[in-house]
Amino acid sequence: MFKKILIICAHPDDELIGCGGLILNNLKKTKFKIIYTCKTYDKRNKKVKNKYALRKRKAIKLSQQLNIETPIFFNFPGLSLQRKDITSMSQLLLNEIKIFKPDSIFTHCIEDLHHDHRATSESVMIATRPSSYNASVKNLFYFEIPSATEKLKKKNRVFNPNFFIDITDNINLKVNLIKKYYSQELKKYPSALSIEGIINLSKYRGNNIRRKNVEAFEAIKLIM
Repeated sequence: MFKKILIICAHPDDELIGCGGLILNNLKKTKFKIIYTCKTYDKRNKKVKNKYALRKRKAIKLSQQLNIETPIFFNFPGLSLQRKDITSMSQLLLNEIKIFKPDSIFTHCIEDLHHDHRATSESVMIATRPSSYNASVKNLFYFEIPSATEKLKKKNRVFNPNFFIDITDNINLKVNLIKKYYSQELKKYPSALSIEGIINLSKYRGNNIRRKNVEAFEAIKLIM
């Protein structure tokens, strides 16, 4: 189904947590490209800046281990994103779409609790408005991030998956990669953003379709 997948997320770790199983399931038959849109620091906080620099290096090492393209970092100002940043981000994304020509894009839910996730998703939606420039894009999906997607910003709105990927064969590898590259971003259980929480979510989504471990997505556009 997938030949070229573009994953657009706010930060390194979102790609593994949100759709790491999808990546591992399709490594042999699909070409991947990952774009990280935001940084997690400002110029005044050297400690956080150094931490994010390490996070970027780990994301690059992850891409090397998976044998996929070196990721792209836009470095927009995370929590202080403004309207002009979303406009600029959407144009940069469109440029990358024209170059890579993905058939499918995976990104954050547009009503996610995190501002940088919402801004990233909105930029994706702008960049993928029907146009001859992005005609390659047949499929568009939202992924879920534990602690950020289970209760959405819009009142009475919940993440409503309608597309499921069985990741039972790769759940252990997904978890091990998260531990190896992004352990500092994890929380202690019972946080949803813990290893146990990530596994529990995969089991819960598996229960939805009678499978053991599943990643769930909202299909926003799907052309067969």
